[in-house]
Amino acid sequence: MDTIQSKIEKYQNILTQYIEKLAEEKNNSLGNELSYQPIIDTKRLHFQLVELGWYKKRYIHAVLIHLDINPETGNIWVQKNDTEIPLDIELAEYDIPKKHLVLGFRPPYMHGLAGFAAA
Repeated sequence: MDTIQSKIEKYQNILTQYIEKLAEEKNNSLGNELSYQPIIDTKRLHFQLVELGWYKKRYIHAVLIHLDINPETGNIWVQKNDTEIPLDIELAEYDIPKKHLVLGFRPPYMHGLAGFAAA
């Protein structure tokens, strides 16, 4: 059985790779006028995808995805997902089971439903 620290290190590497890949894909998509930046804090275990730039005379600055890793459990908290990306399905492709994801943007009584982690 993996220790929590090895789980954290594994997930830290995966989330870094995943967020960087998303930013690169979005930046390389045709017709895209905005910029997408990965914001990665490996010390505090936060991983974000940020959208910014000018669109139709309006400045856009938005956190599209915010994930973090709980240092006590090693579970990944989905704090925000303002995309249509099914993170549980995509992260499963990286060997992260749904039972290790906590939907932080949902009320605590809903944590643990539908196969997600309770905390």
